[in-house]
Amino acid sequence: MTYRNHEGYPDPTSGRAINGVRWEELQRLREKEHNLKRGQQVMLYVKCQSEEASSRGRAKNSEKVRKPYWIVELYRYCVLLEDEKGYRTAPSYIQLQSLMRGGD
Repeated sequence: MTYRNHEGYPDPTSGRAINGVRWEELQRLREKEHNLKRGQQVMLYVKCQSEEASSRGRAKNSEKVRKPYWIVELYRYCVLLEDEKGYRTAPSYIQLQSLMRGGD
């Protein structure tokens, strides 16, 4: 559905601007609600395979390492994270808290 001006004509420029403002308001509301900020760095404990295990084709020797992620956007049920290589993941807020503490 497109935004229409007071005369009834479609006005896509104003519609995009209004939707952008709404999105920004939602982001700020979610930042306050979950005590997170876009651009904030969080350290997560993630499972990583050792070099010897990956060369042999085994996945048993995985260990937990701390990796930095940055918060990109906050959604209703999850948060979008990105690491230094550009890999993106979207855990729920409960999973995010668990990964920050080091649990599974």
